[in-house]
Amino acid sequence: MTEQEFLDLLARYKHGKLSGAEMQQFAQAVADGTFDDLVKEDVLKTLHEPKVSGKKGILRILTVRRYKVAAAVVAGVVAGGLSFLLLTRHSRQADITARRNVEADFPPGSHKAVLTLADGSVVELDSTGAVIPAQGNAIAQASGGQLHYQGGSSGPESLYNTLRTPRGGQYKIKLADGTQVWLNAGSSLRFPIQFHKGERTVELKGEAYFEVAKDAARPFRVKAGKMDVAVLGTHFNVMAYENEETIQATLLEGAVNVMAGNEQQRLAPGQQASMPASGHIAVKEVDVEEAVAWKNGLFIFQDAGITTIMRQIERWYDVEVEYEGAPKDIQLNGEVYRSYNLSQVLAVLKAAGLQFKIEGKKVVIIS
Repeated sequence: MTEQEFLDLLARYKHGKLSGAEMQQFAQAVADGTFDDLVKEDVLKTLHEPKVSGKKGILRILTVRRYKVAAAVVAGVVAGGLSFLLLTRHSRQADITARRNVEADFPPGSHKAVLTLADGSVVELDSTGAVIPAQGNAIAQASGGQLHYQGGSSGPESLYNTLRTPRGGQYKIKLADGTQVWLNAGSSLRFPIQFHKGERTVELKGEAYFEVAKDAARPFRVKAGKMDVAVLGTHFNVMAYENEETIQATLLEGAVNVMAGNEQQRLAPGQQASMPASGHIAVKEVDVEEAVAWKNGLFIFQDAGITTIMRQIERWYDVEVEYEGAPKDIQLNGEVYRSYNLSQVLAVLKAAGLQFKIEGKKVVIIS
């Protein structure tokens, strides 16, 4: 492939006009390292240009308010002796491995989940929907990647259902009170099929974004590990994966109270409460776009370490990640579409200095 042919593919890629075969050819050319200088130039240009709606680069442009942070991190990494953007040369065997990596591809996640009913029966859900057996007088319907509960009463005792998304899956649910919940990959939500008087309580493992229906008489409570989040009606994200260092609650709209043991903190929009496995609740201002990026079809990395990034990739692409040696101590900034195949995401990370090989369903990071 000539430089001009590569630039033509790059230009068409930015406008979303590559065919499947062309996309594979383009990703392979990036992984090969033949056009390292052109890739580096594009990434640098992308980092410094204003954001243009609908335009894509090898590394999707950071928003203006993120730019100063990104520039500082780039400078810090270069000063530390490891360029954030400089592509390094490797042995012939490494190049062969890179070409094979493009062929060993994995598609992005999709709408899929498993619903466990109160009687223990299980219903498989996907984007086409499913038939949900009756439970009391409540009605549940599944279609278009969404589960919807409405009407009825479950009687004097609440009947609980559990919605679980596997790695490589996500799903949306509308609860009986009108609250909407987006469930990220590798997560579960336990909830009553009908809320009675008093609190509306659900239990979360993993990550979910909530748009809570307002009801002053019935506060909404999310139990996530050692953290409880109580609201009346608001928009917020909760991340409580067991393999993450902290539980995080991020508020986008309204107000929430975050509780853990005898501690309680009230959040304002734009704030995030985080709590490690053993420690106290800490509150800070954050960019909420990063917290809900997964819901909006993006990976957004701000000062993100390799292990943090790869945990997200494990969940979304349903792969295992291992490390040959200690992971590189670098922090990355940027945005990548979650609709990309794994090879495309790894090509972006390769442009940031990450080296890898794929063995079956395992991604091995080479330090």
